[in-house]
Amino acid sequence: MTERQVTTLESDPIYEAAADWVVRLQDPEVSLEDTLAWQAWLHADGRHAAAFARVQEISQLVREARPPRERSADELAQDRYDGSVPLGEWMTERSQPRVRPGWSRYALALAASVALLAIGLVVWKSTDVWDGPSVGASVLSTTVGENRKVVLDDGSTIVLGGNTRLAVTMLKDTRSIELANGEAFFTVAKDPTRPFKVHAGDATVVAVGTEFNVRRARDRAFVSVVEGRVIVEPTSRLVPSFVLREFKPMFRPVPVDAGQQTVAGSTGIESASAIEDTSAVTSWQEGRLAFRLQPLKYVLADVNRYARKPIVFEDDSIGALLITGAVTRDNVSGWVSSLERGFDLIAVEEPERIVLTRGGGRP
Repeated sequence: MTERQVTTLESDPIYEAAADWVVRLQDPEVSLEDTLAWQAWLHADGRHAAAFARVQEISQLVREARPPRERSADELAQDRYDGSVPLGEWMTERSQPRVRPGWSRYALALAASVALLAIGLVVWKSTDVWDGPSVGASVLSTTVGENRKVVLDDGSTIVLGGNTRLAVTMLKDTRSIELANGEAFFTVAKDPTRPFKVHAGDATVVAVGTEFNVRRARDRAFVSVVEGRVIVEPTSRLVPSFVLREFKPMFRPVPVDAGQQTVAGSTGIESASAIEDTSAVTSWQEGRLAFRLQPLKYVLADVNRYARKPIVFEDDSIGALLITGAVTRDNVSGWVSSLERGFDLIAVEEPERIVLTRGGGRP
């Protein structure tokens, strides 16, 4: 790689933005707004995620390196680097680059990270992307309206809800489930030497022996624990999980005990909260779906796994309506009628779906 190539990479606005995000996300008081903005930046372009991952990983390596010896006052006085140009470009013009006295150790580490990045010392490849079941995995699925119970080789059981698809991989040192869509209740046989992991979008639920429920609805995963304890860890399709664990406030693993629940999405994992009615966690196995203050868009993702026709909404304001109540599999149409009355909606039945639109009583 030539010196000119190094300079070009150091001046690349994508890598400059990635380095800026690395610094901002190190702040223990980083705001939720900044976290959401970072996520939006990552999703805007695939190159953003690759640049961020490389800068983050190299920055970590630099921070772990042995600090340089203290420089004397005379040595610092001879420093001429003012940070106005990229370090690589400055190095091409001087045979002995020096450190500016005013630079903090972290700023120096960041500059070194970008320089190391430019010469390609670290190559990152994400292992969190799920493109389907892994080799040797057993795929289990159900149709709309169908529940199914499966017993695994280790004695664990899985109850799959309607229109659910998952893949099971049983190895010597781990038991892994990929929940592609739908809902499942897990009763895990105790085996401390083989953690039981359920991957559901942006969440990985880790257990040894316990009972818990995982539901994937659109861009979220809902985790409820009936017995024992699980750890819900952040995962990502864009950056490695070790990166996310360093960020605050919502990117660290969250313990969830019996009688508690949490919600995980692309913006992080919520703190565990109490379940008001633990029987509601498994009521779907008897044909009753229960919800409390959940946006209609997530409720419909569940109801549609049992509905005769998929139910959709006309605009996002309808999907944001908060729903509390229960739906029985045998009376979905009656529940839709209650939505019409309670929220001034109109359910328009089309050949392949039912569309919820605003009624005349609201703007």
